[in-house]
Amino acid sequence: MRRSIELLPLILSVAFVAHAVAVTSQAEARQPWQAKRELSDSATRRRPQFIYYEEKVPAYTLPELLVATDGTSVTSAKTWRNSRRAEVLEMFAANVYGRSPGRPQNQTFIVVKVDPHALEGQATLKRVKLTVGGPKGQLTTTMSIFLPNSAKKPVPAFLLLSHRDPNSTDWTRGIRRPFWPAEQIIARGYGTAAIQVTDFAPDRRDGWEHGVHAIFDEPDNRSGDAWGTLAAWAWTGSRAMDYFETDDDIDAARVAVVGQSRGGKTALWAGARDERFAMAVSNCSGCGGAALSRRRFGETVRQINSSFPHWFCENFNKYNDAEDELPVDQHMLIALMAPRLVYIASAEEDLWADPKGEFLAAKHAGELYRLFGLKGLDAQSIPAVESPVHTGRIGHHIHAGRHDLTEYDWQRFMDFADRHLKKSDVVFSCDFESDIWFEQFGMRKSPARVDTVSSDPERKFEPLSGRALRVKVDRGDHYGASIMYRFKDQIGAEPEEIYFRYYLRFADDWNPQGGGKLPGISGTYNRAGWGGRPSNGSDGWSARGLFRRQSDGKTPVGYYCYHADMRGRYGANWVWEEQERGYLANNRWYCIEQYARMNTPGANDGILRAWVDGEPAFERTDIRMRDVDALKIEAVWLNVYLGGTWSAKSDHHLYIDNVVISNNYIGPMK
Repeated sequence: MRRSIELLPLILSVAFVAHAVAVTSQAEARQPWQAKRELSDSATRRRPQFIYYEEKVPAYTLPELLVATDGTSVTSAKTWRNSRRAEVLEMFAANVYGRSPGRPQNQTFIVVKVDPHALEGQATLKRVKLTVGGPKGQLTTTMSIFLPNSAKKPVPAFLLLSHRDPNSTDWTRGIRRPFWPAEQIIARGYGTAAIQVTDFAPDRRDGWEHGVHAIFDEPDNRSGDAWGTLAAWAWTGSRAMDYFETDDDIDAARVAVVGQSRGGKTALWAGARDERFAMAVSNCSGCGGAALSRRRFGETVRQINSSFPHWFCENFNKYNDAEDELPVDQHMLIALMAPRLVYIASAEEDLWADPKGEFLAAKHAGELYRLFGLKGLDAQSIPAVESPVHTGRIGHHIHAGRHDLTEYDWQRFMDFADRHLKKSDVVFSCDFESDIWFEQFGMRKSPARVDTVSSDPERKFEPLSGRALRVKVDRGDHYGASIMYRFKDQIGAEPEEIYFRYYLRFADDWNPQGGGKLPGISGTYNRAGWGGRPSNGSDGWSARGLFRRQSDGKTPVGYYCYHADMRGRYGANWVWEEQERGYLANNRWYCIEQYARMNTPGANDGILRAWVDGEPAFERTDIRMRDVDALKIEAVWLNVYLGGTWSAKSDHHLYIDNVVISNNYIGPMK
């Protein structure tokens, strides 16, 4: 017994040390990533001419993302889309990757195999032969596609640009490697395709004498900006996208392009050039990929050009040991994805690829996402190993271990896609919680007569959640607000149909003596469709909301529609009469949802629908908004004003909250 008592202090001491070690390990795991000293020491011994210590990184200044070549500042998403984006893309093409041809005129897709019982019955396998033709011949590759049998079609999909041994993407699944875990991707509800990019451009120093270069180029007369191998691989990815647009089982609007290492560089350039990709995923891409060149950490521009002279255009050699003279850096490449999704992943031990430089490039790219009113990389400092950041439009993680594409990486890519890509039906949302909410709509400053409030007791306001937009119509005036979300400026394209939901609350002082306008959907193009400018089918249209004078204490609401069959100078008044759902009381929140689908040009088959609190309130399926293809849905228009000659007899207020624009029905908040 005495011996046991003597051992007790030793046992307690060991237990305390073990507990301390465990706590220390957990704390270290939560610390921001930094290169382990022993790894930097080892790498330096092997390659002493390269930088592997953070303190040796030279001072540098990044080129301005939001300053045009003529020195003007880019202050809006519209300016970026209309001019600056093209400038940045051109600088990368001319100085880094080279210029690629466009879509080939001669291109065919043939489905050579369909197996609806693949992966033990969980998937359908398609083998698609892609053939492209150029001035000097044609090339063919076969792409493998797995589609989940249990998912509703069309499905979002991941496209892997594979440069490895074809066994890495074995379509028979006789060889299964983490590089392409098709089974796990299918289990998450995504389709997945793998294309062997080396079939179109071999990964070798004389590659420009073969593949697509040989059938499109003059090999003896290559310019300094002629496309390199990476650009050819990115071009190959776009050919896969051409096929996806023909396959009803794949949602071509929700395709992520994925690459590892040199493939990660390729995926970023593919996503930058081809805006059809909804998401680009770059894993361990390093120099010429996601890492900032000016840091010169690990692999440098000179080294990559020396080791792989075929990857980039000849002009890239001008910046060997002269990275500061580059007119671009890789944060600008990542920014070319905005406002789409992008994911940057690194490996803990992959100092050659500079994980911190990859993180910083992603972080600096967020400057552009803010211009779109979106979060970029939502992290202030580099995260710890295996601590993914998924809340913004730029995702990020660092996996444990070496330079590789692992199942851990794929699961994180899919986590990010679950959060953003699967929800891509939502085009835009704004809850007015941010002080710069107006930037989300593409505005430079907050408009007059509106503000955001979380309380307004004088008018019996009760918040829906947090803050709401308050709109005021001054006594003796008629104007309240005119806030537009323009699709082309914000997402680059105008839809043919759209759902628009917002929450509306008339204040206690709301009692207009006449009618007026409320938020709605439009395509006026500043030519016709409002203000007594009648529509004729080729100049403009609109379907804004309307309100009328109160009846029995309630405000009738509906559509005020300028359309091609209208009579007179002013729009049609269509009150939502169905079961009086369009009669709204003061001091209560209502969920208003509108739907517009453009008509076939010249035909009376356009559609307007409306819901109040999730219940149908209006439908017309015989509207002719247009006679020409050029008219589409230009904007969602948060318009509030008294119409005609009416003016407010006193101050009037209303509140708007939780605006959502979507490709599918939204419904009330849960």
